[in-house]
Amino acid sequence: MKRATYEDVLNAPENKVAEILDGKLFASPRPAIRHAYAASSLGGDLSNQFQHWWILREVEVHLGEDVLVPD
Repeated sequence: MKRATYEDVLNAPENKVAEILDGKLFASPRPAIRHAYAASSLGGDLSNQFQHWWILREVEVHLGEDVLVPD
């Protein structure tokens, strides 16, 4: 079985969050609008309190060959 590459992540459909774990490609639906709105609102509230911190949504984490998008 061919191991997934970052090129596979980049070629995933726009409506999917693509991740690689142990060489396998996983694609899951992007969060619903309500989830994205709640995350943005919470991020805005926290940014006001913790201006010296960076709060990023849908960040990619690269750990060796694994590519993850924590929720």
